[in-house]
Amino acid sequence: MNIVNSVLAVYALDDSTLNASGKVYHLNEYINGFCIHLTVPWHTVNHIFIPVNVKAKHHWVFVVLYFNNRCIYIYDSLSSAVHDAVELAEIEKLAEVIPLRLVAYKFYEKEGIDIDKHPNYKFNDKLGLFDVAFVDDLPQQLSGTLYLLIDKCICKDCGLYMVTYVECLTFGEVVSYVNFDPDLLYMRYASLLWHYGSRKEEEKTQSDDETPMRPPSEIWITKDIEVHDI
Repeated sequence: MNIVNSVLAVYALDDSTLNASGKVYHLNEYINGFCIHLTVPWHTVNHIFIPVNVKAKHHWVFVVLYFNNRCIYIYDSLSSAVHDAVELAEIEKLAEVIPLRLVAYKFYEKEGIDIDKHPNYKFNDKLGLFDVAFVDDLPQQLSGTLYLLIDKCICKDCGLYMVTYVECLTFGEVVSYVNFDPDLLYMRYASLLWHYGSRKEEEKTQSDDETPMRPPSEIWITKDIEVHDI
């Protein structure tokens, strides 16, 4: 979101500061998949999961960018009129910047979306904002899961609910309206992390994000090598 904000502040095709400090470069890296753990370019998937920290509310929300629907869906564990207005203002920054970069990246050609004929695109400006919608009937954290810090309301369980939404959507199509038990979820995730850490220690292994980057491999083709299309 820091990168999105910095691009949004200067975005214009003829703005000489657009590429200052690599702002656009960093966004392009995400879209190309180079800053994503699995190195998956955006045009090879149908949707993107994005955790967003709403700093004004010290709160985490989960958003899903659906390319086919041309919409960003907000999954919030503490939905209210006050929260929704602040979160909407934050997510609309994504809705404004992302379409600009998708066009520059030639995303639609690579994804195979004909924006002149697609029902969710043909009536919209290709550089216009994506739609933004709140997802209703989600499990909500209790009001007792808030505490005060310097006269500000801080959400204690929002991150827990966010990753649980992610898990539900990863293994299914929707988040069913069944109240979560935060204490059980904390125990479950703690157990999973403990088990993961124990296995790493036993096997003396590193996770991918802890392993030093490998240099790109070089392939040299000589006259003695046969090349086949696969």
